[in-house]
Amino acid sequence: MNCERVKKKKIIKSNLTMKKSNYKSILMLLILVAGLTPALVFGQTDTIKKEARSSFDKYLYLQAGAGISQYYGDINKEDRFNETVQFFYGFGLGFQFTPVIGVRGVFNNGWLNSTYEDIDRRMSSSLWDGQLHLTVSLTDLILGYKPERFLGFYGFAGGALANYSSVLYRNSNEEILDRNGPSAEAPFSQDPIRNFVIPMGFGFNFRLAEKWDANLEYNFRYNLEDDLDLLVSNDNDHYATAMLGVTYKFKASANLKSMAKNYELVKYETTPDPLVKKGDTVCVNVKVVFPEKYFAKKAAMNFQPEIKYAGNTRKLKPVNFQGEDVNGNGIVINYKNGGTYTYVDCLPYEPGMNVSDLVVSPTLYEPKEPVALDATPETIRSKYEVIDLPERKLADGVIVTDTRIMHDETLILAEHGYEKETIISKDAVIYFAVNLHNINWNLPLNRNNEVKAQLDSLTSFLKRGYSLRDIDINAWASPEGEESFNQGLSERRAQAGKKEMLALFNKINKDKKSPVKFENPEQNVKFNTYANGEDWNGFMQAVEASNIDDKRIVMNVVNSQSDVSKREQEIRNMSLVYKEIEDEILPPLRRVEIKVNCFEPKKTDEQIANYATSDPAQLDDKELLYAATLTEDPDTKLRIYQTATTRYPNDWRGYNNAAYYELLSNNLGEAAVHLNKADQIEPNNKAIVNNLGALASKKGDYKNAAIEYNKAKNLGADVNYNMGITLLAAGKYDQAITMMGSKKCNSNVALAQIMTERYDEANASLKCAPESAHNYYLMAVAHSRKGNVDMMMENLQKAFEQDPTLKARAAEDREFIKYFSNPEFVNLVK
Repeated sequence: MNCERVKKKKIIKSNLTMKKSNYKSILMLLILVAGLTPALVFGQTDTIKKEARSSFDKYLYLQAGAGISQYYGDINKEDRFNETVQFFYGFGLGFQFTPVIGVRGVFNNGWLNSTYEDIDRRMSSSLWDGQLHLTVSLTDLILGYKPERFLGFYGFAGGALANYSSVLYRNSNEEILDRNGPSAEAPFSQDPIRNFVIPMGFGFNFRLAEKWDANLEYNFRYNLEDDLDLLVSNDNDHYATAMLGVTYKFKASANLKSMAKNYELVKYETTPDPLVKKGDTVCVNVKVVFPEKYFAKKAAMNFQPEIKYAGNTRKLKPVNFQGEDVNGNGIVINYKNGGTYTYVDCLPYEPGMNVSDLVVSPTLYEPKEPVALDATPETIRSKYEVIDLPERKLADGVIVTDTRIMHDETLILAEHGYEKETIISKDAVIYFAVNLHNINWNLPLNRNNEVKAQLDSLTSFLKRGYSLRDIDINAWASPEGEESFNQGLSERRAQAGKKEMLALFNKINKDKKSPVKFENPEQNVKFNTYANGEDWNGFMQAVEASNIDDKRIVMNVVNSQSDVSKREQEIRNMSLVYKEIEDEILPPLRRVEIKVNCFEPKKTDEQIANYATSDPAQLDDKELLYAATLTEDPDTKLRIYQTATTRYPNDWRGYNNAAYYELLSNNLGEAAVHLNKADQIEPNNKAIVNNLGALASKKGDYKNAAIEYNKAKNLGADVNYNMGITLLAAGKYDQAITMMGSKKCNSNVALAQIMTERYDEANASLKCAPESAHNYYLMAVAHSRKGNVDMMMENLQKAFEQDPTLKARAAEDREFIKYFSNPEFVNLVK
């Protein structure tokens, strides 16, 4: 048979110069597919290059596949593919070192079959091969690693050992012409043929799941021998397979389902619970505790608490936790040991949040790119499949006790300026000659100053009939004489002045036309006589005001002498040198001043009060403003001040005081109109500015209230208590107590004490404060926080008796949340 085999090979070799040139075509096909694949993969997304690179972990994988074989040899037709294909299957084990490079070992087994009718030959072969490949992911090489990519393209090449047993038949009668390897009849007659082949090819992988891929692969084996088909030619015999298979990757799993199943092991501790409003802010502090062996190394969790209230939802900031093998700047949680994280965030308080729930429904996901700490659930859902964990309550409601501010701001009422007792005075000055006390009307100073006319004016003043209070008589002497003499001289001059006034009274009494009479004036009129001695101050002031060239020298000489007698001598000496001293400065100092003081006639309080409401035209501005103080009725006071704004529209006080009582009545709109008008008339007035601050405070605009109060403070107003209220509203409780410290038995002071946990002090402040539903309610809060249930119930009962509407507030007030199921409390708030 061996001779025949050689003979046949020679014959066929001469006829088979037509060996397949299809290898070039196959190579061109490979190049074409490699060129087209990037375009196919690019078609999956037009933004892939813009996305962040994902992290990669090495992994082991298994493959299995089955398909058809393709034979390229001497017994083959000129067409590109054999009409006769055979079944092939295989298994593989690989390891991926990088997103691009990997190695694998593959075992394939199957059959080849081919017929060449022109030479009446048919070949059949059973073979297996063991291959070692270097694999290259062309998709990841070109486009970057993206594990969630659906379609990938790869190439491979390596070395293999092929083991085959072939039979050559005469096709027309199935006569066996030759064989290599064992036969079925003699399986151990000879060894199979083993040759080294070079495998190469390409494949497509389709992502089915996280760890599963489908593969479509073409594997061409370049044989280094020409004995596969038992015919010898110039070219070796090759074969190829096209197989469809699956790949399973031994990758670290995110294990999201396990995390979801064991979610109840994750603990949350919210402090405080309920939440507490401070100023205009609610802050959330949640301690998140992950147990041991819970957080998968490849997993991530989005954590974003929400406050839900009255159909509204307010989201807090998101944070993302990540496993140890995940890239990014999220919070890393250790798998083995677990971990703890304290979440802190604040958000503005909104009305209605007092009855709310702080909840969280975390989202689990397996990130394929670096995790951002603040990634939102919406962003995560757009990229990955997620598992929504059940919603859990973190805190129940918000305590809003610091909103229980009593708006008893200190308001400033403008002074009315009215005097119930007004003194009006009239005066005259009589001058004397040197060293004399008798009155000389011919003295130049008396003539030139028309002293008699001054006395006549005093007479006319007294005849008005005003009630006379008293008469002041002050007498002086010039300082150049001896001190004791001058003291006596001034006393005599004072008596001369009194004598002149008694003569004036007598003249009035004798005047029949005088409307008034003064009976026994020396006894019935109060005279205040003052002998002032030497007028040193008058002398120095006169020198200062004079035109003497050397007046500074004169003043220094006088001031340098502490001895009175020496000073007197110096004045006498200077009088000789400076004639102005003798002629102009000393004479006016020798005088007596007479001042008559009378009470100005006034309307009675009854008259003023009556006119204010019946005929305000009879009152001037001061009287009208004063009239408002004569009644205790706030409405009457307001009407009087409103009248003042119409009677005296350019007087700011009426507007300010009207606003004062509008503010007390909480008529904020009307108060604003009055205060704005007052501010236009009298800008930068401390009373108006303070009251504008109080207006803003009552509106809840504490920021602008503080601005106005600071301005009023700079203008001189005491705004400490009012500033304390704004600090209380801002959550600065200790500062508020400091500012309001002068206030005792005050509900706002007590509120600040409650917020700083000074409950005994708060109760003391409230016990001496005026009884009110508001104050009883605050006492109930203080006792609730201390755990004094009986006192809490007692004070709530008192509060409800005065204001039943407080029941609804208490029923949802988180200050009392511990008692919501208490039967006594439930019955109390019904």
